[in-house]
This record gives sequence, C-alpha cells and structure tokens, in this order.
Amino acid sequence: MGKLTRFGVSLDEDLLAAFDALCARKSYSNRSEALRDLIRRALGEAEWRTPDGQAAGTLTLVYDHHKHDLARRLM
Repeated sequence: MGKLTRFGVSLDEDLLAAFDALCARKSYSNRSEALRDLIRRALGEAEWRTPDGQAAGTLTLVYDHHKHDLARRLM
C-alpha cells in the first residue's frame, strides 16, 4: 500500500447515519476502511465498463449427480 493521505469529507447528517449503519452491517472497523472499499469497487466497475476493460468471473452449477439424464440437460 502507498503513503496514506488524509482528507476531509462533509456529509449531511442523514447520509452519515446511513453510511454508519452500512459500516456496522458490513463490519467495517472504521469509516476509512469502508470508504477505501467503496472507492475500489467504483474504480473497478468503471474499468469494466470501458471497451478495453477486463473482468473475471465464475459460473457455478449446483446439481444432484444422481438425477437421470443430467449431462444432456446441462448441455
């Protein structure tokens, strides 16, 4: 990680209360950690939306291998 820089953020009280509730639900240890996570997510989504952006994903299938004719149905 690079050098940390502090900056100030001004928020409406209601927005701050909602943000603090989100931090609690997601078990962030502090607001800075939550902001870093949100910024990383926003930057990643912006990258994916560019024509040359790259993304990775998975496809997971959960099935009962005892079911009849499964291979054909999956194809």
